[in-house]
Amino acid sequence: MKRLVVMMLAILGLSPSLSAMEARLTASFPNQLEIAWDAVKGAVWYDLYLDNQPIKRVGAPTLSQRLGSNGDSLESNREYQLIVAARSAKNVTLEATQIPVRTTSWSGHYFWENLTEDDNDGKCRSLHLEVRDGSDSIEVYGYFPGQPGRPLKLFPLLPIAEEYPEFEYHGNREVEVAYRTNASVFNTTNMEPKSWRILEAEVKNSSLRTKISTKVGIFSFRTESLMIFEISEAGEKRVLFHNTGEGLASSGIFKSPNPGENGVFVFVEKGSLADIPNN
Repeated sequence: MKRLVVMMLAILGLSPSLSAMEARLTASFPNQLEIAWDAVKGAVWYDLYLDNQPIKRVGAPTLSQRLGSNGDSLESNREYQLIVAARSAKNVTLEATQIPVRTTSWSGHYFWENLTEDDNDGKCRSLHLEVRDGSDSIEVYGYFPGQPGRPLKLFPLLPIAEEYPEFEYHGNREVEVAYRTNASVFNTTNMEPKSWRILEAEVKNSSLRTKISTKVGIFSFRTESLMIFEISEAGEKRVLFHNTGEGLASSGIFKSPNPGENGVFVFVEKGSLADIPNN
């Protein structure tokens, strides 16, 4: 490890002969890291790097910093190499160090509770999502009353691709059952689609997005599901579920009626499945 630090400092133009300062990870979240370091005599700036990329310059006497945010998310469940370099007013490097730091995972069980009497004919009294770390990206599963103990995969419905096939709304394949079960929860009309097809699916550090076209009779409607992962001010892991539609489709989608949520379903992590009450 010492040899690796020397090599990394040399790559960044730092003198390998400099003594290493102390730095440490003080808190870790799926999208953010909190770090701290010891003061270096004569330092005016502390430059911070993640995986060799400059990420922030901090003025002395500040000795801690949060890297990443809800708006500028780090990758979850990943190890980064952090470098902290103390520099003088003339930008001379005084001391530097490198340590491994890791973000945590979004995996867990998330729950939304309806605080009102408006529940889409009883279909939206409570909602339960499970987030897992997949091999390629985050995976999201839903638990539904009609499928006890059997979570249905909601994202990705299919592996990410440039084009997707069309599916029957009343089909019996796993992906068809998952889509139909989830869509029916938020459908406020008596109309049922004839078929559906994924138009776009996108994965980012802290969001998952799916755009779908559905056919109802001779008409086609487009809807979009967006899941945003964030850390609340209290340090809770949350999933914000936006369910929207274009044109007439928008009026047929149930939105969160909870005060303060502005139509967005705010799921909060509640630990393991055993911690979640039966409703």
